[in-house]
Amino acid sequence: MRFSFSSRTQSLITASLICALAPAAAFCSTNSKAMREALVADYPLTKVGLKGMAQFDYTRVTQPGAVLAVRLPGIYADMANTQNVIVNTNYQNGQLTEATGFTAAFGGSTAHSRTLAPNEKVYVTTITVKRDAVLMELLTTDVTTLADGQGTRYRAELNIKLPNLDSMTPEDVKKTIDTVLTDPATASAVESKTIKLGMSTDEVKKSLGNPDKIVDLGAKKVYVYKDMKVVFQDNQVSDVQ
Repeated sequence: MRFSFSSRTQSLITASLICALAPAAAFCSTNSKAMREALVADYPLTKVGLKGMAQFDYTRVTQPGAVLAVRLPGIYADMANTQNVIVNTNYQNGQLTEATGFTAAFGGSTAHSRTLAPNEKVYVTTITVKRDAVLMELLTTDVTTLADGQGTRYRAELNIKLPNLDSMTPEDVKKTIDTVLTDPATASAVESKTIKLGMSTDEVKKSLGNPDKIVDLGAKKVYVYKDMKVVFQDNQVSDVQ
């Protein structure tokens, strides 16, 4: 017999087991609680309706929270009210990968599973701070009408891996989250900015603002921004990474 749980129920069960079995500092520390509170303040959670006493109805939003825009393709999502456990998408060092092994053992997919598209808008319904990661449950703001006429939102589990989480501030964590999820205005502004070969340093700063870091290699300079690197040769753009 195969048991199915909602992703939120799975997260609560996992958190309870870890809190019961692991040392307090590993998961349920005051720092973890403070980190979660700070992140929820930055990303107010969206509340959804209920079906019966214990099943969430993700198609019905009862209290909208923060709206974010997806920046990278590859976040696995499934029909929001699926009874299958939704497989996590891991994010680390700028890369998205689908969970494998034990983490995905209870997962499954439906004929309508897909990945979230860049600039697609999502709510955040849960935030769980773990020992070395922050897990965010995402829910699409738009309802998709399927071929059979059924309307559904899509739900995803984004596991942001942060090996040094215990030494990070909420601002540090938010900077990492911003590389994969950010507010729509910022995403739109970055998307609309165009950097062309041959542009001067002043032209780039006028378009993108001051860089977070400058690597000075003499005739070659690298302007490091949150979402790109601009390489200059003799004060003109020679490459964009």
